[in-house]
Amino acid sequence: MSKPCLALLNSVLAVRVNSTTQEFIQRTQDQISTGVTDDRFTQLVSLASRHVPRQPLAPSGADLERAAALIPGWSPKAWSLLDTVRVSFVLARADLAEPAFAQRFNQWFRFADEGESCAYYRALCLLPESQQHVWRAAEGCRTNMRSVFSAVACDSPYPFLYFDALAWNQMLLKALFIGEPLGNIYGVNLRTTPELVAMVNDYIDERRSAGRDIPADVQLLVG
Repeated sequence: MSKPCLALLNSVLAVRVNSTTQEFIQRTQDQISTGVTDDRFTQLVSLASRHVPRQPLAPSGADLERAAALIPGWSPKAWSLLDTVRVSFVLARADLAEPAFAQRFNQWFRFADEGESCAYYRALCLLPESQQHVWRAAEGCRTNMRSVFSAVACDSPYPFLYFDALAWNQMLLKALFIGEPLGNIYGVNLRTTPELVAMVNDYIDERRSAGRDIPADVQLLVG
């Protein structure tokens, strides 16, 4: 599935960047596809910020429909151009299905900045053998950076498909605490359990006791 997703991303980028940027993207993808060291790969991901405008991707409705048709629950609606280019670099790799890729992928986060981490997390649901990356995804949900949390939790079917009950419940509570709209989380009302309802009700009681507002979208969890 990674190659059709790469083709979609490239088609969206092609009408949103100039010829110089398009040449950089294609040249870099070609280089990556032939095999590069981890150091060189992370350098290329970082280098993208020098060539790609920092602006929203702004995909069309047709683009979003194509994305959802490829992977139900996936939406690049909140992505930037830079996110998209960096994810395309990940998908251009030839080793995505190899057993060693999971360890390699995890190592990239050691020196990644916030934007690079977001791009890697956005790529999760597009990778083959996605279940290998559950630990890394859960780490992303524990961060204090809302942008990174959103890159894992929002507009992606990954948590819904692969998180166990504990990780899923903790992610939803974290979303409530940081003010991330639950409507951005795929499957939010499809994995409701008595344990989750009890945790949310405790959260509501704490907010009431402290005289704080209760997010309206808690109703997605407790009806």
